Amino acid sequence: MNRKGPGILIVTLFVGILIGSAIGQLLGVFLPADHIVVKALVSPLIPYDAGLWNLNLLIIELTFGFKMNINFFSILGIVGAWYYHKYSY
Repeated sequence: MNRKGPGILIVTLFVGILIGSAIGQLLGVFLPADHIVVKALVSPLIPYDAGLWNLNLLIIELTFGFKMNINFFSILGIVGAWYYHKYSY
């Protein structure tokens, strides 16, 4: 019996977000910036910026940052990944 754990679900949803975002960004590259599809589907619906975190270790200084722009295709990727996870194998 094949059991799907929460770790597999998280990885599947993350891959769905990445694929959806890549499709949205590719569509945004090929269409003009003032096109209605770009304004409605590709531009970020929910922008999130966690800012920059600096870690100074005296020898080396590390900077970490996290930024997410969730658009329509990212949400479509989440739905597709959830469907794949639920009904596959």
